[in-house]
Amino acid sequence: MLEYLSSIDFLILAGPTASGKSGLAIELAEKCNGEIINADSMQVYKDLSILTARPSESVIPHHLYGVLDACQNGSAAWWIHEVCLLIKDCINRSKFPIVVGGTGLYLRTLTHGLSPVPEIEPDIRHEVRGLCHQLGERFASYVYEIDPLLENQIRSSDPQRLSRALEVFRQTGRSITFWQGKSTPSHSYKYQYVVIEPERAQLYEQINQRFQLMVESGAIEEVQNLRKLETPLDSPIMKAIGVPELSAYLDNHLSLDEAMQKAKQNSRRYAKRQMTWFRGQVPKKIVICSPYIDTLLKKLDEEKDKI
Repeated sequence: MLEYLSSIDFLILAGPTASGKSGLAIELAEKCNGEIINADSMQVYKDLSILTARPSESVIPHHLYGVLDACQNGSAAWWIHEVCLLIKDCINRSKFPIVVGGTGLYLRTLTHGLSPVPEIEPDIRHEVRGLCHQLGERFASYVYEIDPLLENQIRSSDPQRLSRALEVFRQTGRSITFWQGKSTPSHSYKYQYVVIEPERAQLYEQINQRFQLMVESGAIEEVQNLRKLETPLDSPIMKAIGVPELSAYLDNHLSLDEAMQKAKQNSRRYAKRQMTWFRGQVPKKIVICSPYIDTLLKKLDEEKDKI
C-alpha cells in the first residue's frame, strides 16, 4: 500500500454522507503519515459542527474544517485555492495529503479545474435571488425556458444551482455549460480517487441513527445559536440539512418528530444524489462498499500491482 501511495501525490476519499469517510481517513492517515483536507462545503463552517458531522479532535492534522464564519461564502474558487496550497505544503513536509468529502462541485474543481466564469455583478445577483423567491416552484421552468440546456443538467429542486446558472447567463449571455467546458486543471499532481459506495438500506439506517444522535448531542441548541447570528437566509450555511427543518420546529411550524423525519428524509435524498453523482461523474476510481481500512489497503495493493 505504501509503495503505491509513494507513486501518487494525494488521495481523494469520497462518498455519500454518513458513509464513514472521516473515520476511514484517520485510519489511513495513521498508516501513511498523512494529513486530512476537507472537501465538504458545510464542514468548512465553524458554527455548525454537530449538524455537519465535523470530525472530532484527532492526533492527525485536519485542514479546512470550521474555518469560515456563518456569514462567509465558501465558494469553490476559495476552496480550490486553499486546497492546492495545502497539498503543496503537505508534500513539501513529506506528509501524504488525503482529501476527504462528498461535495461534488469541490471535488470536480479539484480534478477538472475551475470554470473561468466572469464575476457576477451584485445587481444581477440581487435580481436573480428576488426572482427565485418570487417565482417559487415556477423558478425552474423559468430558467429552463431561458437556457434549455440546463433541463438535463440541474434538477428543478435545486434553486441554488439554478440561480447560479441564471446569474451566469444574465452576466455573460452564455449558458453556464459553455463556461464549464472551458475549465483548465488546477494542478499537475497525480492522484487516486476512492469512493465509498455502501449498500443503500444500510446507509439510510446509518443516516437515520446519526441524525437522532445529532439531536441528542445538541443540534437544536446549535441551530438556536446560529439563528442568533442573524445570518441571511440565502447564506449557504442556512441551507445545511437540519437547519431549515429544526428552524421550522423552533418556529412552531413542525413538531420535533416531524422536523426530525423531514431532516432524515432530506439527508437520505442527498445521499442518493451523491451516489448518483459519483457513479456518473467519476469514471476512474476505486470503489469500496464499506469504510474498513483492511478493504481499502487491499484495493490499494491491487493498484500497486498494476504499476
